[in-house]
Amino acid sequence: MTSSPASVQANTTPKRNNKMAPKQSVNVNHLLNFSLPPRETRPSGNQSDRYATIGFVNAQYRFVMNPNGDYTVHFADPDIFFQWDDILQVIVPRHSPFAGASSSDAQVEGQTACPICLSPPTAPRMTKCGHIYCFPCILHYLSTSENKWARCPICFDSVNARQLKKVKWYDGPSRTQKDDEGAALEGNHSSPSTSLSTTLRAGSTLEMRLIQRPQITTLALPRSQTWPSDLLSPHQAPFHFQPDVLNFAKFMLATPDYLVAELTKELTELAQERRMFVGMNDDLGLYFVNEASEGVRHQIAKAEALDNPALTMQIEKARRDQNELLDRSAMHARRQAAEQEARAGKEGSGDQDVPSDFLASRTPATALPPAIASQRAPPPQGRSTPRQRRNLNPPPPSTSTYYYYQAASGLPIFLHPVDIRILVSHFNGYPSFPDRITIRVDGTSESTVNDDLRKRCKYLAHFPEGADVIFVEADLLGVVGPEGLKDFEKALKSRSTKRQEKVRKDDRAKARAEKEEKEKERMALARFTNVPVRPREEVGNAEFVSLASVSPPPPSQNGSSSPEGIESTPPATGAWGSRPSFASALHSTSTSSSATSRGTAGQQRRRDLAEEDWEADQIWHDLEQRALTEGGRKKRGTRMVVLGGSGAPTSRRR
Repeated sequence: MTSSPASVQANTTPKRNNKMAPKQSVNVNHLLNFSLPPRETRPSGNQSDRYATIGFVNAQYRFVMNPNGDYTVHFADPDIFFQWDDILQVIVPRHSPFAGASSSDAQVEGQTACPICLSPPTAPRMTKCGHIYCFPCILHYLSTSENKWARCPICFDSVNARQLKKVKWYDGPSRTQKDDEGAALEGNHSSPSTSLSTTLRAGSTLEMRLIQRPQITTLALPRSQTWPSDLLSPHQAPFHFQPDVLNFAKFMLATPDYLVAELTKELTELAQERRMFVGMNDDLGLYFVNEASEGVRHQIAKAEALDNPALTMQIEKARRDQNELLDRSAMHARRQAAEQEARAGKEGSGDQDVPSDFLASRTPATALPPAIASQRAPPPQGRSTPRQRRNLNPPPPSTSTYYYYQAASGLPIFLHPVDIRILVSHFNGYPSFPDRITIRVDGTSESTVNDDLRKRCKYLAHFPEGADVIFVEADLLGVVGPEGLKDFEKALKSRSTKRQEKVRKDDRAKARAEKEEKEKERMALARFTNVPVRPREEVGNAEFVSLASVSPPPPSQNGSSSPEGIESTPPATGAWGSRPSFASALHSTSTSSSATSRGTAGQQRRRDLAEEDWEADQIWHDLEQRALTEGGRKKRGTRMVVLGGSGAPTSRRR
């Protein structure tokens, strides 16, 4: 059947699509003058982890910066990250204060070791993620990568040789620094070792210094003749050599001489490492030690290139101003001491004939007698006396300043807020606090800087978010006396109760965690050996028998043993008379025979368990050897089955 041309034409004509295009949504918010706020975008994936690691380094460590940079913004916001290229050195405590507060052996627990060689780092270098390695070790690790970068062995973040930063181990202020700083200050009665955080345990002593921080800056230093003063500006980065800067400042400026001296010390350490590898005939280790030494020499050349005339003038001016200020402070101290000695001598000898006007002209700071002082005092203002005009434009109020106590070692160890309230009540104000105090530690509590802590302790608002701090609960009896603690007995008792409850809670949590860990190990052992492992609590007493109960009986008096190996027990004497006592019951015939039988059964049981353990270990050793020889491939139709039960485990092939 053929179709007509008309029908073919009708079939080939394209049909008109009756469906209309779907309507597209139109945003008409602009007609309503309405717009959504921008959505907060958080970094995702590896980017968020990178921000977390940079924040950790910014919060936990202090930095020696490039002297040619501008760091004004960091005096306004402590949460702004430092540019990694501007950091020349990272200051890291050699011993962690948190390990010293929680561990009985802080010298071992708090010490940092290289994750690669597990030894104290030689010429230590820090990665951008905050991990510290030996310079030769990290160079050796980077050489194994096909690229110019590699993954961090700990956190798998990217590591580049150009991003490695020098690390300075911080052990606290040196002995000479402490002697110079505390020579003219009161309250310094502690030895240098007491200020270190490694002794931060209950009953130890701790030396603390009064820190003063203006509200308009994040720079906080101990109160002294040099701070606050014209020598240190609150909005200008200080140099590392200025007083108390290296111990307490968050960041400081480096000098070329300082960098060259620090890098020269690393060359000495690498030379010792080189001699060790030469003695061991380790050519590979010697190669990377030489490469590290070459890198240190290159850094010395870059440090020398930082020197320029402007920086030299700035350093010389800072040193000159510091020396002048210290000389004036020393002269003022000597003058005050001389005036006190003169005043004491005059009071002892009695100089009534000397005119008071002459004494006032010779010693202006000496207080005049009350009669002369009352004569020179201005007359009181009455109704007839004209009132003095008030200053219509008074000067602006002084900038508020925060005062708090921090450990003299410079570590983030602070006095508890309750103790600060006691000191405020005793000294009638923060400015009257002594510059140094020595306290006895009753307890410690750890915390982390966040918005809540900044609201409760505003004097710590200059610390970056995420910084770990320790609050010391102190015994201030030697500082304020019994009268100063009388009004705070209730608060101190409540704090002591909370501290004891926290210790008990931590002990219970530790015991529970250890029990759960042992249970996991027991279940894992039972799963791999197919042998039920009973916990220690379920082991019967028959398996643990005293050796005294199975010892052979001593010979009798006539030189022959009693029949059947049973010793005759002498009659009990003493306070109980002829009555059988508990001690005599232990040596009775029935007890001895039962103990002997239990001891024999227990010894046999222990021998059986030892044989089962040895056979199980032998089976697993055979499995490992077979896996190594066969390359991890299973043979078809062959399977090793470990059978366990009451008897010794056996194996068979199928």
